[in-house]
Amino acid sequence: MPEQPLEAWIAFGKDLRRFRRQRGATLDQLAARTGYGSSTISKYENAYRCPKRDFVDKSEKVLGTDGDLLRSWEDAKRAVHDPDWHRKVVTSEEEASEIKMWSPFLVPGPLQTRDYAHQIFRDGGPLDTAEEISRLVDLRVGRLRALQDRNSPRLLAIVSEAVIRAMIGSAAVMRAQLEHLLELDAARAARILVVPTDSSYHGGASGPFRLLSFKDRATLVEVEHASGGELLSGETVTRLTAVYGELQTWALPPVASRQVMSEALRRLA
Repeated sequence: MPEQPLEAWIAFGKDLRRFRRQRGATLDQLAARTGYGSSTISKYENAYRCPKRDFVDKSEKVLGTDGDLLRSWEDAKRAVHDPDWHRKVVTSEEEASEIKMWSPFLVPGPLQTRDYAHQIFRDGGPLDTAEEISRLVDLRVGRLRALQDRNSPRLLAIVSEAVIRAMIGSAAVMRAQLEHLLELDAARAARILVVPTDSSYHGGASGPFRLLSFKDRATLVEVEHASGGELLSGETVTRLTAVYGELQTWALPPVASRQVMSEALRRLA
């Protein structure tokens, strides 16, 4: 029976291969400089084995990845203990060519700043330890960079105006969050549209969701709930795709959406 890749280590393997190729190193060259066999490194890249910290430290020095490879390794180590639904969601997001997000209550996870995410996790997990909250924050704020590094999907986020005007944490936290959204939008790293609070359309009131589109397979939808999230297909995708189309119709155009965010930012000055 052929070996099956270790799901939690797939992203690390892709990162290792990408860094090696970017530096123009062959498997044999990396093997010679780290002391690990080329066949072993190939298994790391294909997620058939999980590497030890020693290999990662040596590869960091050889490839000059400035901590990026180590962070990917640490993410994989944490993912081993993540619930199955989370691993499936993360893998699907990183393979998507386009991610459309709707968020009626909070800034979508991949677009959150560290302080904003910390406030959300602290308030939402009063029984969690500081270490657990810090771990969740690290995972969340690293999502955007991971998506950009691994597949760079097109990101479109529609949020309610209440998200823009809410006070999460403090004025300083909200200022930094709004500045971050405006920067992402200006750089076209993500297009952000705002649905006005006086809109008469409420089809998205059922809760936040994300539509994940792929080049080689059918669209999936990630539905969020209090215990995490799940990936769905079929009729749910059809229904929520229609809802998203309506949300786009009711949302303000890009320039007007930026004006709403800029005005909210000025009020916090």
